[in-house]
Amino acid sequence: MTIDEVYRLVQTFANKEQRGFIAPSEFNLLAKQAELELYNKRLSLIKEKSPTKKVQGIYGETLSPELAKQDIINFFVRKSLSSSGNQSYGSNFGGVSITCDYVESIFSNPSSDFNLSSNIPVDIVEPKDVNQIMRSSLVKPSAQYPVALVSGGGTQKIINVFPSDGLTVVVYCYYYDGNPTWNYVTISGKPVYDVSQSVGFKISSRCHGELVVKILEYLGVSIREAEVVQYAQANELKADS
Repeated sequence: MTIDEVYRLVQTFANKEQRGFIAPSEFNLLAKQAELELYNKRLSLIKEKSPTKKVQGIYGETLSPELAKQDIINFFVRKSLSSSGNQSYGSNFGGVSITCDYVESIFSNPSSDFNLSSNIPVDIVEPKDVNQIMRSSLVKPSAQYPVALVSGGGTQKIINVFPSDGLTVVVYCYYYDGNPTWNYVTISGKPVYDVSQSVGFKISSRCHGELVVKILEYLGVSIREAEVVQYAQANELKADS
């Protein structure tokens, strides 16, 4: 569904419950809040690396970490970092700062040539294990077996890679930067959808029914996702006939 279709569905169900007209500004605020909540739900599942579990909504289907990744793939980003200039890897807790929600993997010596000296996986270790690893004669980090420490809170993460000399790494991480916006022009005193200035949802279209349900929940309207999909499909058939 487009953001306009989501907005119209929200208006339809809100009117049925006599909630009244949902102003574009109110919808935009709730739309972002809903998308962020669904994103966080899926990111939490990815972080846990837990087995498939039942999740309320989405027809009670199972939501696995793999499916969760597909839902928020548009928030999966690749960031290249270099040990040159101000982005130097130190041997302490200071390092390169990146903005992200969760670091999934790190590779050193990124290259399009896949050989033994490029695209080397970097093992992400816990802070409590760093000193032991650095002092070990058996598992001490090397160019072929580097390790990384990810620290920091919120969306600001600090990346340290050991050994630190002359490394270039790529960080694969998740970061929510959605800004769903239903924009409009005013015609005869009424807001009319402006597709050229609107911004759609970045989360998978598979989640759009769940988005409608979540936005309506914020408005105090209770509805099942199956009803949303049935209504949307029925109206598509009407439009096509």
